[in-house]
Amino acid sequence: MSAYFPKIFYIVLLLSLLASGSTVTLKNSRESGEAKCIERESQALLSFKDSLIDVFGMLSTWTNNTDCCKWKRILCNHQTGHVQLLDLHGNYPHRPYLRGAINVTSLIHLQYIQHLDLSHNYFAGTYIPDFMGFTNLRYLSLSNCYFAGRIPSKLRDLSQLRYLNLRDNILWGEIPVQIGNLKLLQYLDLGGYYLSGKIPFQIGNLRKLQYLSIGCNYGEITMLNISNSLSGAIPFQIGNLPLLHTLRLGGNFDVRAKDAQWLSSLHSLTVLDLTSLRNLGSSRQLLQTISKIIPNLTELRLAECNLLDIDIQSLFHSRSSNNSISLTILDLSSNMLTSSTLQLLFNFPSLKILDLSYNNLASSMSLGNSNISSKLQELHLGSSSLIDRNLLISSTSTTNSLSSLLHIDLSNNLLRSYSIFHWLSNFTTNLRTLHLDSNFLEGSIPDEFGKSMNSLEYLYLSNNKLQGKVPSFFGSMCRLQRLDLSNNKLNGEFLSFIQNSSWCSRHIIWELKLSYNQFTGKHQPAIWVKGFVVRVEFFRG
Repeated sequence: MSAYFPKIFYIVLLLSLLASGSTVTLKNSRESGEAKCIERESQALLSFKDSLIDVFGMLSTWTNNTDCCKWKRILCNHQTGHVQLLDLHGNYPHRPYLRGAINVTSLIHLQYIQHLDLSHNYFAGTYIPDFMGFTNLRYLSLSNCYFAGRIPSKLRDLSQLRYLNLRDNILWGEIPVQIGNLKLLQYLDLGGYYLSGKIPFQIGNLRKLQYLSIGCNYGEITMLNISNSLSGAIPFQIGNLPLLHTLRLGGNFDVRAKDAQWLSSLHSLTVLDLTSLRNLGSSRQLLQTISKIIPNLTELRLAECNLLDIDIQSLFHSRSSNNSISLTILDLSSNMLTSSTLQLLFNFPSLKILDLSYNNLASSMSLGNSNISSKLQELHLGSSSLIDRNLLISSTSTTNSLSSLLHIDLSNNLLRSYSIFHWLSNFTTNLRTLHLDSNFLEGSIPDEFGKSMNSLEYLYLSNNKLQGKVPSFFGSMCRLQRLDLSNNKLNGEFLSFIQNSSWCSRHIIWELKLSYNQFTGKHQPAIWVKGFVVRVEFFRG
């Protein structure tokens, strides 16, 4: 449910704006008799545009001497002409997106604005603005913008806010206690990089809150491996946040008996994320409480909690928790688990995402013979010490048991045999993304693999010991967008691989990484092949 909450909230807000006499003009306004844009608001928007760098033309309709209510990404009240919604979300790191320094003061004349979305743009190195004077603002999304600095305490003045999202920015310092003044909040995501100190107890007074995330991030910045310094007690108790359906807390908090009591009182909870709660295993009461509520959960994340096999067995010991039909996402990455409890974790019939990366799963247990959910779409087993025998398939195993999988990560393991390609060919045929990079794979890539993997879009095979020529079947994989074969022992003439491929007729950029191999012939940074560009990264080799 939490994955759709921002969209649902957005739709509800739009409906409320429409009910108050607004008309949606994110693309073009209706050409009826609605009021035109207020001139001072039009000039404020143009001034705001001038402060930004708009390489991709997101604001190309914003021009002088035109009605701003007909500009894209604007919603006006059709009776008064006042701007009520400004949706400038981008798609960074992909196109399009805005960058530069935000001049929020130029928007001070938008006194009736209720919805402001600047998410997924690139404002690196700039501070989060104070948004002083935006007294009617109900929705504010600044997520994934690479803002840096402290969370402004003056956000407290946005007393009408229902939605506040600061996730995936580079924020530091303590969480302002003034956030507790936003009594109407239903959605609060403060991200977590570099945040320190305690969670203010005042947040517990937000009785309308349905979604709370503090200390957790899941966007592009997670690749920086940054962790927060949030600590102290979890400040909530029975009676706090009674409507909560999503709880994400990331930090090394002190676990107390009252935490289990409070958690058990959250009867609407469907998503629980307690990332980096490193003493979770020592609190049997909290583990028992989590076990009891598992049948109600759709998502459970307990990454970096120092959990052992015995803790997992305690969590899933009961029949009700072990056979939960609701759980679709389970993240137990970065713990101290072994393969002895692996089969236990495959027993959820509705499971779509399972992350067991950064554990120690090497043993005689075979993943190929596990009873895996037929609905599983993502399997993350990177950096889990897997060896070849973990991927053996017996003659009685069901070869289609992983046909639903779209994403498999087996990177940074101890795999050596090229038989992994046969295993994948027999075990799944609908993959979109496959990570086999940073193993010890030897030999050549078999033709069988290419014939059964036509759905692949991203294939990572770098940092192995693969030999032989690059198979021409890669050129027949029509969906393939990125192929990384760097740091192997592949050989042959560079251009022959390109020329002998049948290449699909399409117009996309196809990225090919071949660096640090043993190819001969002339190397080119980009090649035009049958109507599309192959971008080639080729350094030494």
